[in-house]
Amino acid sequence: MKVNLTNRLLLIANMIPGGHVVADIGTDHAYLPIYLIKEGISTRVIATEITQGPFKRALENVKKAGLEDFIELRHGPGLKPLAPGEVQTAVIAGMGGETIAGIIRDSRPVAGSMKLMLLQPMRNQPELRRQLFSMGFKIIDEDIAVEDSRFYEIIAARRQSPGPFDDIDIAVGPVLRKKKDTDSLRIYTTQNRNP
Repeated sequence: MKVNLTNRLLLIANMIPGGHVVADIGTDHAYLPIYLIKEGISTRVIATEITQGPFKRALENVKKAGLEDFIELRHGPGLKPLAPGEVQTAVIAGMGGETIAGIIRDSRPVAGSMKLMLLQPMRNQPELRRQLFSMGFKIIDEDIAVEDSRFYEIIAARRQSPGPFDDIDIAVGPVLRKKKDTDSLRIYTTQNRNP
């Protein structure tokens, strides 16, 4: 089974350190886990899904790809199916910023044990940043994926004192605001965020 990732998922995949055990939260079709294993980025992925339909679809896709020994599917909400220290990197993509913040808040011991969380909020990016800072997470990298004329922010965070931050860090991002030379950022900052 060949998997072609969208630009935003491909950017996320490229931000994952090689060799990490990865959790894909809200995996849907399990395309990202399949890609990570097939490309040798990760040797093991735990994919969680709360909704029964997408969970079954993910299970079918993992079986079609013949990767049952490398991708474990778990049914449940957010980070709840994981134990602290079980994975090094978690991907939480395609949800609202407040939903992502709620997932992290509800499972702080698990989230805090990870080396990296890659977050891709569909909306409410400033609120996600604000809550990350207030929960003691530092944003260590940010990027923008462009897909079908829309912009998607990718936020890399880990449990660490965020240090001082201001309203611009919350609105634009502490890392993105320093990437002033990128075309994507110039266009992104001159347009309104996705509705």
